Amino acid sequence: MKERYQTMKLSSEQLERLAERVFKVLKCSGHIELDYDTEERIEEKVIEQITNVLEDDSRTEDRLSREAERLVQQQSQIAKSSGKSYENLVDEVKIRLAKSKRVILGDDPERADSLAEKVLKAIWKIDSLDFFSEDMKVQNCIARAIHRFRLEDDRIIEAVEKIVNKKSGEEPYSHAWCIAYDKCYNEVRQRIANQKSSDESPSMGG
Repeated sequence: MKERYQTMKLSSEQLERLAERVFKVLKCSGHIELDYDTEERIEEKVIEQITNVLEDDSRTEDRLSREAERLVQQQSQIAKSSGKSYENLVDEVKIRLAKSKRVILGDDPERADSLAEKVLKAIWKIDSLDFFSEDMKVQNCIARAIHRFRLEDDRIIEAVEKIVNKKSGEEPYSHAWCIAYDKCYNEVRQRIANQKSSDESPSMGG
């Protein structure tokens, strides 16, 4: 079976919101402490660094897509004779390019791990941010937050957040809140899937 990466393309605004959510989870985790006396804008600075990493990752994927499209267009005769669609060929070339350049694509946890490592390096340089846990724990916390919040349409994330805030009684973005979020998210996704399948199934006795 051919590998195919279905990556959700996030807008700049979505990347900023993702960075804010990742920061909130990190802030509630107990792994870090922010020194507001030294730097009033410490929250903005941390979110800015997280956003920079996410945007750089997005730009890297955009460049790979353009390079793959160019290569397929240059080999248009081979492309036509392959019998595959243009989109599939671009996907295949993009995956090969990514592997050769050691770029992680897709929405798997592996990509979140890679991004978390870069985020940790970026925020580690901020003087007014103190760390109270070993690197791997902080990195895992960031990776889980990235994976949790980048997989879905913002409207669904916001809807789930509202439900969890109302029903869980937990501090937003705390560990307990995140567990409640995951449970609620899975329930919402299941409801959407059920709704979709009942909409698509042919009516009986038609």
